[in-house]
Amino acid sequence: MAGTQVKSQFHSQATREMTVASVTWKGHIKRVRLKPGTSWLDVPRSACLTTGDRVLQVDNKAWVPCDNGMCQVFPSFASPVSLTLGGLRLDVLIKEITDPDEHSAYEHLADLHYRGKAVHGRTARLIARTLDPAYPMVIGFIELATPFFMNKPRARILDAPFELDRVSWNTWDIHTLRENIHRLVRISRTVVASEFRGFGIGKLLVEQAAVFARHRWQVAGKMPYFLEISADMLKFVPFVRKAGMRYVGETDGNLSRVARDMRYLIQRFGDGEEDTTQFEETSGILDQQVARMRKSLILMQEQSIKASELTDRLNRLSVQSVLKDFDLFRGIVSLPKPTYMMGLNAYSKRFLERRLATLAPEEPVYAPETQATSIEGPIHISGLSITYLSRVRRTVATHAIQQAFDISPSDIRTTALQDLNCDIPPGEVVLVEGPSGSGKTTLLESLVGQVDSAKALVDGRIVFPGKFRPSTFKPIRSRKSLIELFAANGVREGLHFLGLAGLSEPFLYLKRFEELSKGQQYRVLLAQMLASGSNVWIVDEFCSNLDEITANLVAYNIQRMARKYGLTVVAAASNPRPFIHSLRPDLVIRLSSSSHNSVLTGAEYTCRLGVPNRRASRLQASGSSLLSTHDGARHTAIFKGRKRFKQGLMLLSNGDDPELVRVTRITQKYLRNVNGCDAVLDGFSDVIDLRTYLKRTDPTLKDDSYVTVVDFVRLDGELANDI
Repeated sequence: MAGTQVKSQFHSQATREMTVASVTWKGHIKRVRLKPGTSWLDVPRSACLTTGDRVLQVDNKAWVPCDNGMCQVFPSFASPVSLTLGGLRLDVLIKEITDPDEHSAYEHLADLHYRGKAVHGRTARLIARTLDPAYPMVIGFIELATPFFMNKPRARILDAPFELDRVSWNTWDIHTLRENIHRLVRISRTVVASEFRGFGIGKLLVEQAAVFARHRWQVAGKMPYFLEISADMLKFVPFVRKAGMRYVGETDGNLSRVARDMRYLIQRFGDGEEDTTQFEETSGILDQQVARMRKSLILMQEQSIKASELTDRLNRLSVQSVLKDFDLFRGIVSLPKPTYMMGLNAYSKRFLERRLATLAPEEPVYAPETQATSIEGPIHISGLSITYLSRVRRTVATHAIQQAFDISPSDIRTTALQDLNCDIPPGEVVLVEGPSGSGKTTLLESLVGQVDSAKALVDGRIVFPGKFRPSTFKPIRSRKSLIELFAANGVREGLHFLGLAGLSEPFLYLKRFEELSKGQQYRVLLAQMLASGSNVWIVDEFCSNLDEITANLVAYNIQRMARKYGLTVVAAASNPRPFIHSLRPDLVIRLSSSSHNSVLTGAEYTCRLGVPNRRASRLQASGSSLLSTHDGARHTAIFKGRKRFKQGLMLLSNGDDPELVRVTRITQKYLRNVNGCDAVLDGFSDVIDLRTYLKRTDPTLKDDSYVTVVDFVRLDGELANDI
C-alpha cells in the first residue's frame, strides 16, 4: 500500500495542524487529502474523518480535536486478545479493516446475515480477525452507527442534570436532544460466525467497540459519553449484559402510531414535492421513517391499494396480526425492543448507575425458565459383562475356518464388555473412553435398554435411580424449519433452547435440519435433548465428525448446561484429546478390548493428556529483544541473536499501537554485515547510524554478534507526502 510508494512524513516531527480538504473512497479504505500542502492520509472507512475536520499530527499519529477531547484517527485501531475454551486457545485481533482480504471476508460474513441491508449515517466496523491460517480470517464483526433520534428508554435515563467537559444539560428535552444526540453512539450490528458462537466473541466485540467509541468516534466534533443498543435479538440472546451494558427499558415500537406516521409522510412526500433530506435536516425526522414511507409506497403499488386502504390496514394491526403478516409489513412496522446502555467514562458510568437506581427499570423475562430435575441417586453398575451371540450358515468356506481355528459357525461369541464396576453420580459428566471394539457403544446401549436379550448374554446388573429419564441423539427427519420444530410452546421457548445450544444465527432458524452443517446439526440435537426434559444425556461417538473449534464448543456447552441444570451426561469417544479440556469430565471410564477396564477421576485423566497450546506469532517491540523499531515505514526489525520466525502474518506489538504485518524475509547475519539497505528500511540515514544506535541500546553487542533481520510489510496506511 502507501508504505512502498512514499516516505514517511512524521519521523521526529513536531505537532502540525491541518484541515481535511477532500475524502475519496477506494474500496476498503478512504484517502483523505489534507491542506495546507499536498499531504494525504490513507485510513480505514471506519475512521471518523470527513471534509472540513481539523487534524492534528504528531510523528505518525493523527487526531481530530473535538469539544470534549481528542479523537484518534491514525494509526488504525487494533487490539490483540486471546480467548481460551478448555484447552483451545484462539488469538484474535479486534481491528478496523485495513486489508482487501479482510474486507472481502467481512462482506461475505455480512451477506450471510443482512444481504445488502445498508446502515444510514456514519458507521464504523471492527472485525475479529484470527491470526492462525487454520481458522477463517474474519470470525465476527461489530458495527457502530449514529443513534436513532428518538428512544424513550434512553430519554428517561438522560433526563437528569449532567455536566462533564463543559457539556451540560438539566433535562433531556428536544433542544438538548438536538444539541447532544452525538453524545451517544449505537451498536447497529453484531455478527459472529456460527461455528464460533459460544466462544465469547460477541462479548469481546462489544467491549472493544466501547474502547473504540471512547477514543476514536466523533460526529460534528462531538465524542460520545454513552454506548447503546436496541434490538429484538436481545430478547433471546442478551449477550451485551456480559460486556457490562445495562438494561434501561423497551422502546415503544411504532405499532400504535405507524398508521398516523405513514399517512402524514405519504401525504407530504408521496408526490415528491419536497426533498426528504432537507426536511430531515430541519425537522429531525429519521432516515428510518423515510425508509418506511418508501416501503409503504412500494407496498401500495404491489398490492394495488390506495394510501387510505394501507393506513386502514395499519390501524387494525396487533402483535398477532403483525406476526401473521410479517412479510407484508416488513420494514414498516417495528415492535418494542429492549434497550441497553453503557457509560464510556467514569462519570458517565456513575451517572447511569444513579439513574438506574432511581428509575429501577424491570427487565422482562423473555426466555422461559428451563425446568430440570436430577436423578435421585447414582446409576450403579455392578459386574456388568455383555457377550453377543451370532451364527452363520455352514458352507465350504465357513467349514474351512472351523477346521483351521476350531471356531463353530453356529456358536460365535463376542465379549463386548467384561466385569465393569462403577457408579455414575447425579449431575456429573462422564466420559467413556477406549479404542474401537472396547465396548463403548454396548455400555451406552445398556443404559437405555437397547441390548437385545435374544442376541446377547448379560451378566451383572445396572441399578437405575428414581426419576431416571434418559435421552440419546436422535436424527431429525422432518422437513420443517428449526423454529417450527422447537416452537411447540411458543417462539420464545424455541429460540431459548436453540440459543442454549449455541444456535443464535437468524437464518438458521428458517433452515431445515438437513440443510445444516455437521456442527450445526450436532447443536440442534443438543437443543432437542434439552427441550425433551430428560435428565440423563447419553451420546455415542461424541464429536467424532466435528472440527476442533466446533468439538470444543459443543463439549463446553454440554458440560456447562449439565452442571447448570443438574443433568447427568455419559459421552463416549475414541479420541477425546481435542476437546477433553472443554468437556471437563468428572469421571472417566476407560474400556479396553483386552478386558482391563479402569475408572479415573476426570482431573487425573486430563492431567495425563497434557494441555495443547496454539499461539499466534508475534514481533514484540519492547525491552531489549527488539533492538530497532523506528516510527515511519518500519519495514525492518532487528533482533539480537539467532531468532526463529516464520514468514507470513505476525502481530507487531510496540506499546500502545499493535498492528498486523506480513513478514517477507528472515535473515541472520553478523552485526558487521548489517548493510545500508537494512538501515534505510529501518528509518536510519546510513548503516553507521544504525550500528551506533544498536550498540547504544545494547552495549553487549559486538561486530561479531549475531542479529536476526526481519523484513515485513505493514498492512496499515501511512500519513505521507506524495513523491
